Amino acid sequence: SESLPKFVVQSFEQAFNADDLDATVALFDDDAQILPEHGPMISGREGISAFLKDQMTPVVSFNTEADMSLIRDDIAIEQGHYRVRDVRRGSDVEEGKYMHVWRNRGEGWKLYRVMYNTDVAAPTAVSVAQAAEQEEGG
Repeated sequence: SESLPKFVVQSFEQAFNADDLDATVALFDDDAQILPEHGPMISGREGISAFLKDQMTPVVSFNTEADMSLIRDDIAIEQGHYRVRDVRRGSDVEEGKYMHVWRNRGEGWKLYRVMYNTDVAAPTAVSVAQAAEQEEGG
């Protein structure tokens, strides 16, 4: 079975790490959606642009590695794992898995759906609750 070309798979990571918002947004299909781990679904170019702008920082690099990709007609699925690296400290701050659905409507492969989730458990909810109890003298 056919798999996605390497330059397609690496295009998001390269544009994102270059802090090139326009180039990153250009990779998305007109009716693309991002399904982030926390918070509502993000739709449309404006929403995606605002979301990505918020995520972009020269301090952090985003490293994706595709474990598999599969093409069926005009749709391709890419599944892999990612690492977020703190460039200043030189250490990984997060890792997880992701799924990209690409669509090709004659103008090359564009991101149609982006979904990711972390492997790192988030202890925040617990610590916030504990802090509130302590403040109340509980």
